[in-house]
Amino acid sequence: MSFIEITGQPCAGKSTILNKISQDYVIRHIKNRFPKKILYFLSGINFLGLQRLKILLGWSLAENASSLFKINIFFNCVSKFGIFHQHQKPAKYQDLKIVVDEGISHIPFLFLETDSKIVTNFISDELQMINVYILRSPEQDIIQARLLSRGHKRLQFIALSTFTDRIQEIEKVLLSQYPSLCKKFKVFDDVASF
Repeated sequence: MSFIEITGQPCAGKSTILNKISQDYVIRHIKNRFPKKILYFLSGINFLGLQRLKILLGWSLAENASSLFKINIFFNCVSKFGIFHQHQKPAKYQDLKIVVDEGISHIPFLFLETDSKIVTNFISDELQMINVYILRSPEQDIIQARLLSRGHKRLQFIALSTFTDRIQEIEKVLLSQYPSLCKKFKVFDDVASF
């Protein structure tokens, strides 16, 4: 089984890459499949255990957002672990190539208020089993223009420039740490190079 995660900044072009990929089985846009996401959340709870869940909840509650949005961050984060856990069963998925949009490797982008190095350390055991493809973001003015045109829920709580600066910092941490943490790590500078 090949387990691949695609990550990168918001509006970097991940969806475009996913549309170019032809795989046997692609998991994408799980947030649109509510019943399945509940299953992944429950699986994530089982996989993580109480201590790790407490850490994720603490990080979620520290975010600069509404209470509902903080709970959504926690739900999404735990669900990513559930997706990973559900698809690490080799007998069931032995011959498949699984591509996950914004899986565990994307978690540092969820926690703007937590040191990204602490977050990458938290997920390091899982990263050792994941092939991660990161789409390096284009120039910041391009990202800002895309965020303004497409919108992003975080912009309800944080200024655009503050958001893009922080996301850029997170990307730099991932680019420096992921090569030694992930099973396999590839960087793409643009969609055309994928």
